[in-house]
Amino acid sequence: MAIFGKSVPFLWVLILVLSSANNSRVSAVVLIEVTNRLDNGSLDLTVTCPNIENKSFLLHPGQYHQWIDNGDSSPSGGPFFKCSFQWKGASHIFNMYNPARDFDCEECHWYIKETGPCRVYDRPNKPTICSNWDS
Repeated sequence: MAIFGKSVPFLWVLILVLSSANNSRVSAVVLIEVTNRLDNGSLDLTVTCPNIENKSFLLHPGQYHQWIDNGDSSPSGGPFFKCSFQWKGASHIFNMYNPARDFDCEECHWYIKETGPCRVYDRPNKPTICSNWDS
């Protein structure tokens, strides 16, 4: 009887872990928006994301570009993994969608600043959260 009592909680934990691993993304469709907000307002931004339309996008100050991920890619290596951001004198990389960080994101709006990307929430009670560049 003692063995059964100890194994039931373990089984519940195992079931929860396996179900969350299979459903790591809450939404099937995620919109990613990137806006050029480089600090001095006069720098163009080039954005390149592997596996997205196989091209780079030039964003003038204040311009944005959007992508939609329909959930066909794996969360660990999806199309927004390791996007590169380049402007005069700088080049950086950032993961635009990370399920552990962006689990609540159906529309991820990012402002690209020289100091790093900042996620902007469309809810008044959520502050803008800035991240460091991956490299």
